[in-house]
Amino acid sequence: MENRVVLITGGSRGIGAASARLLAENGAKVLVTARGEEALKALCEEIRAAGGEASYIVSDVQDLSAPPRLAAETVSRYGHIDAVVCNAGIALRAPTLDMTLEDWEQVLSVNLTAPMELARACIRYFRDQKSGKVVFVSSTAARGVNMGASPSYGASKAGLLYLTRHFATEFAKDNIQVNAVCPGPTDTEITKTWTPEHRARMISVMPGGRLGQPEEIAQAVLFLSSSMSDFITGEALMVNGGRFMM
Repeated sequence: MENRVVLITGGSRGIGAASARLLAENGAKVLVTARGEEALKALCEEIRAAGGEASYIVSDVQDLSAPPRLAAETVSRYGHIDAVVCNAGIALRAPTLDMTLEDWEQVLSVNLTAPMELARACIRYFRDQKSGKVVFVSSTAARGVNMGASPSYGASKAGLLYLTRHFATEFAKDNIQVNAVCPGPTDTEITKTWTPEHRARMISVMPGGRLGQPEEIAQAVLFLSSSMSDFITGEALMVNGGRFMM
């Protein structure tokens, strides 16, 4: 990843922050974006103290005018952009019949529309330079059923897998690889909103008897953002401790 430039959404914590640390440790220049400036600033200071290069932009993925600005600002700061990691996401817990249409639309906006728009903005630069990587952070919920969240969550994450295949096919001729990472239950802020009963139930069905860690998902993000995956596109990499097997 030496001198490669990577833009990461949802980069202030969890999988996004772990990915930023690992990518920077392997030589990438990372630009992280999220809503919380204090967390972003602390992360970038941590990365710089360890010898890496990082900067941040405060941005809300629900602002659909932001993606072109994020891509353009990344290129302005670093001269080019080599990969985008569309990681920001939310999950709401209301059962199907209690879920409001506004809740549905919010989850689809954050988890599906926003990453699509950011990917499209970055692909414009990738196409001109004839190289680039898009990494969508989806979920095993895209391939199964997640009864711990509203149906909007699984639907949005399944949508990302279709975008992965479509974009991968359309832009393969431009040497652009588009792939997804599908984490299983991972110890992040989202899973911390689980009830103790649901958390215990999920751990009980994990073959290894534990949740994943953000750093373990970040390893897959590193692989799909790097030259190691140049002949891989349109794939969904399951990183779930055996919770879901193809």
